Amino acid sequence: MKGKLIEVQDKAAGVNDAYSKLVAGELKLLNNVVYRPNGTLDGSTTGIIRISSTAEDATASALITHLTTNKTSLGNPGLKSISRIQDANLDPRPTSGDVINKDLATYPAGDAFFTNVNYKGAFPEFAAGMWMTGWSTLSKNGHLKDLTTPNTVLVNDNSIKACDNITWTKDNVYVVDGLTFVEDCATLTIEAGTVVKFTERPDLGNPSALVIARGAKIFAEGTADSPIIFTSEKDDVNNPTDLGPKDNALWGGLVILGKGITQKNGNSLVNVEGIPTTEPRGEYGGTDNTDNSGVLKYVSIRHGGRLLATGNELNGLTLAGVGSGTKLEYIEVYANSDDGIEFFGGAPNLKYAVVAFAEDDSYDWDEVYAGKGQFWFSIQRDDVADSAGECDGTTPDDSTPYSNGIVYNWTHIGSGAGAAATNPIGWNLRAGTAGTLANCIITEMKGKLIEVQDKAAGVKDAYSKLVAGELKILNNVIYRPGGTLDGSTTGIIRISATAEDATASALISHLSTNKNVVLNPNLVSIGRNQDEKLDPRACPDAAAYVTERANLPVGDEFFTLVNFKGAFSSNWDELWIRNWTALDRNSHLVPSPATCAVGTEDEIVLNENIKIYPNPVSDEFIIESTSDAVIKAQIFDVTGKQVSLEMAIGKNENRKVSVSTLSAGLYLVVLTSESGSRIAKKLIVE
Repeated sequence: MKGKLIEVQDKAAGVNDAYSKLVAGELKLLNNVVYRPNGTLDGSTTGIIRISSTAEDATASALITHLTTNKTSLGNPGLKSISRIQDANLDPRPTSGDVINKDLATYPAGDAFFTNVNYKGAFPEFAAGMWMTGWSTLSKNGHLKDLTTPNTVLVNDNSIKACDNITWTKDNVYVVDGLTFVEDCATLTIEAGTVVKFTERPDLGNPSALVIARGAKIFAEGTADSPIIFTSEKDDVNNPTDLGPKDNALWGGLVILGKGITQKNGNSLVNVEGIPTTEPRGEYGGTDNTDNSGVLKYVSIRHGGRLLATGNELNGLTLAGVGSGTKLEYIEVYANSDDGIEFFGGAPNLKYAVVAFAEDDSYDWDEVYAGKGQFWFSIQRDDVADSAGECDGTTPDDSTPYSNGIVYNWTHIGSGAGAAATNPIGWNLRAGTAGTLANCIITEMKGKLIEVQDKAAGVKDAYSKLVAGELKILNNVIYRPGGTLDGSTTGIIRISATAEDATASALISHLSTNKNVVLNPNLVSIGRNQDEKLDPRACPDAAAYVTERANLPVGDEFFTLVNFKGAFSSNWDELWIRNWTALDRNSHLVPSPATCAVGTEDEIVLNENIKIYPNPVSDEFIIESTSDAVIKAQIFDVTGKQVSLEMAIGKNENRKVSVSTLSAGLYLVVLTSESGSRIAKKLIVE
């Protein structure tokens, strides 16, 4: 306004004027934003109030009291763009913040005319709420700004201060430059469909990254159709081929710091890895494992892992001291140069997570992590990759407290047997960790599949936790072609160099007793390139379905009961990585359901050469071999218990096998070739 902003006519004493209505409570001015530069809430020369010339209340004291009591704000609403000519530059939406979103008046109770909204003024900050678009003369005569083309908003460490309430909207592209903190008490809300990009800084020590500090919150809740994307400034998110699985370290990562329990070298308040120790806003830790840092849902984090210093990169997503009050679902990390997702202490619960093509570990827990996970997926490149999961207890190794994470239904695809990557170990359980890994699938590793670190006698290492029953590896499908359940050259186990148990006998016993099986999971289709060949669903007749599953923790509502192992069912409509992930949008996933694979070339031949019939069977069945080699056959029940003696089926032999001692039910006939290839065929005994 050129002049004053408000007058409530005050004609004289005893007149039934507007001022008397205000005093009587009939005229109400509630929770409005009334702004002029340097304006004051009074009737002075700088004031926003015009006082009637005949006023009974010559200083407008009753009006000032009314406006103050009813939370009138003098803050700048920050309208995005003001224009009065036909230059397509009018955009009367407000900039987000407390001025617009805080201290809203209550709507009239029970009045269906009013639409309840969470902002002041006629328009929200997001483009879809610009209801004048299209039909109005302002729109048709070229006054309104075109909101279909995103604006670029530059963000740095000065952009979000302590206790700010900031919203980022999908009609803008946000470009973050440098290490940028959402400080204590501040809230950052990100609308579904928003793209946040990060600059590629040449200097070490200040990568572009977004850090949610202790006491701050982020609400980034996308949808399957409109995910929130954090990526490099170089990434055209609408072009699936401009950046791929090997394009990484183009920015830092997303870091969330909380007040959960942690421990490192005796310290319960720790500086997070990847941020200079001189930065106090980089601290995490505390005593509250239920701490709430907000929401991440349908979020894709791409092409990160920038160096902070030599050998010190940022993870795609770092969760440090994050509590269980934080909601974490449908999160992807794609093409990161360090770990994909790393947990440092706290108790964050993560469901429906993807780590694709991380150069270091896919998932990593440490420093007293006590969270839960279900439906995790990871896939590694064939040229650079480390572990599927590095699971550490604490620092130093034999300290207390220590990690005790619980993960069910994780599918991991390694680099492949002939890969150039080192890809040395699948699960690396070490540094005194406890925990549970159950109903998972791990396959396609170049190296071994599991190590439980055994440092020496008397050390409270991960092996001691296994023996004590604190580390549990339950009912998993752990596969490599020709693999055996031992630490031999063909074995799936890597034995620690300093092991007290030099043959890993306790681990072998634990894996066997707890029904872990070395069987091909027969995932539908495996591909690591942008060639539409990846379909990581479990085949319905393979090990994910026909082997016994571990029970879920009793009474824990976080976990979802399913009838398969691994992250995915066999149902195409339930393949939850479709639509929103870079894996899908960058042409890794098959575009339509693929046919279930039947195994390696040797396994295909073995499957073709062996038949079992009749099936179902009530008395005896025949194993018919057309192989020119001897085949080993064993029968297991669904608990993983062997219920028959090992049989050697000769070349081109038909072997009759009695089932008279077996109870009715489902069994597995496991067939092993001389080369070590192994398949399982279902047998139903009536």
